[in-house]
Amino acid sequence: MKHTLTLIAFLLVCSYSIAQPKVEGKVWDKVNELSDEFNGNEIDEAKWNLGPDGHSELNWKGRVPALFQKESFGIDNGYLTIEVGKLPKPVKFKSNNKTITYKYHGGILRSFVSTSIGHYYECRMKMNKTEMGGGFWLCHKGTCENKHEIDITESVGQLTEKTHKWAYDWDQIMHSNAIHRESACNKSVRDQKKMAPPTKNSERFYTYGFYWKSATELLFYLDGEYVYTLTPPVPFDQDLFLQFSIEAYDWNPIPEEGSKVATASKEDRTTYIDYIRVYKLKE
Repeated sequence: MKHTLTLIAFLLVCSYSIAQPKVEGKVWDKVNELSDEFNGNEIDEAKWNLGPDGHSELNWKGRVPALFQKESFGIDNGYLTIEVGKLPKPVKFKSNNKTITYKYHGGILRSFVSTSIGHYYECRMKMNKTEMGGGFWLCHKGTCENKHEIDITESVGQLTEKTHKWAYDWDQIMHSNAIHRESACNKSVRDQKKMAPPTKNSERFYTYGFYWKSATELLFYLDGEYVYTLTPPVPFDQDLFLQFSIEAYDWNPIPEEGSKVATASKEDRTTYIDYIRVYKLKE
């Protein structure tokens, strides 16, 4: 019986392992500073920045009305968890001579180590079942001329009658962006693609992958299968920081009354991340 249980456990672990794209003459080497199995009792805060502030480049409190907060994070049986919900009382901040008010909470995880071309990024996760969402992405502060963002995947858990019409499928989607972000020097321009996974993003775990092949070739994968390539609007050749966020979207507004964010069970309000793994090509 013991041997049977061991075999079952081995098969389950193997089923979670996704093969990286094959590159002739090279192998993939895991980058430990950007990878985490979340098997311990605590989140490694030497590796990940969990608060809205305190990062060397990226400091953002979250899109109103959902505040990023460290308290939203946890570890549960080998999963990183990000819980959304209603704040005990609204939180107000001054920004550009305006008062902004947060009523809900989400979370953002950022790497302290940056990364660039020649890496493969992988995350196995299950979205929460609320109006909030987000996903797995890379970004940096950048310069006026070059502010780059790569969204590996993003989705939400629940649509409502107030969801913008163009987002009709965002609870069952893999959507990726290569964005040359807006600044005083240029307007925002992007390449983007999407596909529909077999089920809603909140119904099961999916493994989302991205191969930064070159400055002009970004390859994306779902459960180890290639799905599409993005061509950045300008060459993406700068270092970016890895991020995972669960946030609010203005195109999928949280209802004032009866929202899933405020009323759903803790389990349904939680996004589960099994692992984040990053690999670098070597000879």
